[in-house]
Amino acid sequence: MKSLNKALDIIEMIAQRGSLGIRELSSFVGFPVGTTHRIVATLAKRRFLVQDPASRNYSLSLRFLELGTRVQQQFNLTSIARPYLEKLMQETGESANLAVLDRDDAVYLDHVRSNHMLQLFTRLGARVPLYATGVGKMFLSRLSEQELKDYLARTAMAARTPRTIVNADNLAKELAQIRKAGFAVDNEEMEEGVRCVAAMVFDHMKRPVAALSLSGAVTRITPERIEYFGEMVKQYAIRISESLGFNS
Repeated sequence: MKSLNKALDIIEMIAQRGSLGIRELSSFVGFPVGTTHRIVATLAKRRFLVQDPASRNYSLSLRFLELGTRVQQQFNLTSIARPYLEKLMQETGESANLAVLDRDDAVYLDHVRSNHMLQLFTRLGARVPLYATGVGKMFLSRLSEQELKDYLARTAMAARTPRTIVNADNLAKELAQIRKAGFAVDNEEMEEGVRCVAAMVFDHMKRPVAALSLSGAVTRITPERIEYFGEMVKQYAIRISESLGFNS
């Protein structure tokens, strides 16, 4: 934790001063030169800092602009998608959710809860595994064959319920069906008694940026109504995508 705080102090100091050498930076932050050099070297290796070949000074890299742009996009995404989530909830009577991909998890950015009393795992800010959720499987369906292999190699597919898919081959078959249907279903795989249906949201560059989902009790989102809910989620996902500049 101390090393992390020191790294953040260095980043903030360079952000204030613009460009600094190791000794100058060490003096400003009050760390030994050796400590400062090690932290700066790590930050440069991770592409958070860049060094000027002539002056040997360090400055912040465009990595911060990239990350800042992503944060801004998420805020824009939430404000654009919110009216559609509200309409989707009103039209279906089920909770509507918006999730984004964060490494090997899906994180819920927004949630419009239905009037039903059922408490769901799709609460705002909740982090859920990709293999066990509708939004997560939607993201997985967009991966290349190699990206999926890499994900499976580093992921322990623990059962969340008796229905959770924990076999790689079965998951691959499920993802093939998702690509064909255009929507994903969480059939009590994350939480017993809860079924979810999800579809992909794209930006103006046709990149997948979020997943939209409906979630509710299995007594209401029944197998007979999966197709209906799937088409509804797909329609609203397209509307959000078009509001983000997507053109099919």
